[in-house]
Amino acid sequence: MTGFFDRYFEALDGPDPLSALELVSADLRYSILFSTKTDERSRQFLGGPEELRSFTEAGDMDGWAHHILAAAVVDGVEVVLGETRRDDGTHLGTFVNAGQIGDDERMTHYLTARSPGLRF
Repeated sequence: MTGFFDRYFEALDGPDPLSALELVSADLRYSILFSTKTDERSRQFLGGPEELRSFTEAGDMDGWAHHILAAAVVDGVEVVLGETRRDDGTHLGTFVNAGQIGDDERMTHYLTARSPGLRF
């Protein structure tokens, strides 16, 4: 299945991570619940395209990538389960994403949660 998140992660993990923002609507609303450790609370990041740009710019994208394990589309919402892994295969975290994709193929709503504490 080639869906929105395949394209989004290809851009995000590529040489120009900010190019992924071309796939989001000017009206995007998102929430990212993000944890890098198992002994701390998740942080929540909220906003629109500019806040997502800042979040993307703040990330260290070298040496790892997103890998989709399963995907489905339900009532126009694409949902994916995946992992972030280092280039050597080391597991960094598991994520679940949901995205509402508009008629123009741009994401309008985005919810994601990530934790290193669970692996499927």
